[in-house]
Amino acid sequence: MATHDYVIDNSTGANVRADINNVLAAIVSNNSSSSAPTTTYAYQIWVDTSANIIKIRNSANNAWINLFTTAGGVDVDAASNFNEDVTFTSANSNNIVFDKSDNSFKIGDSVLLKIGDGADLVLQHNASKSIINDAGTGDLEIQRGGTAVLSIVSGGVSLAGGAAANITALTDGSTITIDMATACHHSVTLAGNRTFAAPSNQVVGQAGSIFITQDGSGSRTASFNAAFKFVGGTAPTLTTTAAAVDRIDYVIVSSNVIHCAVSLDVK
Repeated sequence: MATHDYVIDNSTGANVRADINNVLAAIVSNNSSSSAPTTTYAYQIWVDTSANIIKIRNSANNAWINLFTTAGGVDVDAASNFNEDVTFTSANSNNIVFDKSDNSFKIGDSVLLKIGDGADLVLQHNASKSIINDAGTGDLEIQRGGTAVLSIVSGGVSLAGGAAANITALTDGSTITIDMATACHHSVTLAGNRTFAAPSNQVVGQAGSIFITQDGSGSRTASFNAAFKFVGGTAPTLTTTAAAVDRIDYVIVSSNVIHCAVSLDVK
């Protein structure tokens, strides 16, 4: 009989023993050979030692389907379903995990997601910050409906269309401290004479406007911390008419150096 034949021929004792030994050898070795079995069966296993692939015969018994590599890897010829969590272990032990129960694909710290033939686009989080690094050809675009609305270009940022920043209402009080981290634009209605303290969370280059409105009584005044720098070094005298609006446009030049331009009685 052939080496991988499972048929035991009707013969003498020695030949029958040889056939049985061949069958057992085929079973225990999963038909390990560099050539396919000459006699095949549906769902038969064959370890192809020439390709180091474990294969199974298809249900029609007319083709071999790849299952695994002999090194323990997966080498499949058809769509596959993973019905539980899947973990890809990285060298730094910060793994990539599909978490079924959380319906999420999780990438650990300092594990890189590289996109493009030359790793043109790399995404990562390194425990202290998140990074999108585009080192490829062309711009990095954020698109809406197939059209770029924001592009990272060689010279900086290109914006297509309008941009808006919220106006945050300040808490009125005898001393008003603007938290620059909350917004670029701020507004307040004065219900008494007020002092504007040095803003917190100043960031160099931040710019915006401060809208100051008199309440229904009017006659409210304001003084400003030395961090606010006005033309000629003189702080403005606010419009004191009831419901009057004054606007201060500012740019943070350095810590506690905030250049201001004032528009009075805007209406």
